Amino acid sequence: MLKSNTLRVFSWILLTGTFITALAIGVIDRSDVQTSADRAADLAATIACPQCSGQPVSESNAPIAEVIRAEIKNQVDNGLTDGEIRSFYRSKYGDWVDLNPRNDGIEALVWVSPFLIAGIAAGGMALAFSRRDNDGGSEELTEDAKKIVERLRSEYEIDQSSGSGNDGE
Repeated sequence: MLKSNTLRVFSWILLTGTFITALAIGVIDRSDVQTSADRAADLAATIACPQCSGQPVSESNAPIAEVIRAEIKNQVDNGLTDGEIRSFYRSKYGDWVDLNPRNDGIEALVWVSPFLIAGIAAGGMALAFSRRDNDGGSEELTEDAKKIVERLRSEYEIDQSSGSGNDGE
């Protein structure tokens, strides 16, 4: 059986490996080859409608949303990158129009914080469980402690048998 210290080190290594793997999967750009219609639809889902509150232009029926969807389709067909299209709408309407938080600066916390919270929680649980007494209290009492326990037991039994400790009166 593993010692508790070895188990603690192993759990921290496993936790760190899981965290790094999850972070790497989240950071790696896994963009497959998409058609221009797919790219335009994906972009429309990440651009907020200026007239609606927080609704993407892909879901809005407002006239301005229809115009923006058509503009996005034209921009994609003209070869603009996703970043260029997003920055165009950010400069035109403000940063709030981009529904995807950027992955730089303080906005990176949005992407990293779930992993940090899960890592801290798992680490706290591992630390709490590793500090538990695994031997179940098998320490031997000293002779003085045994005598005190026996004296207290006999006093308690006498009090219980005489009925003076039942109601706390």
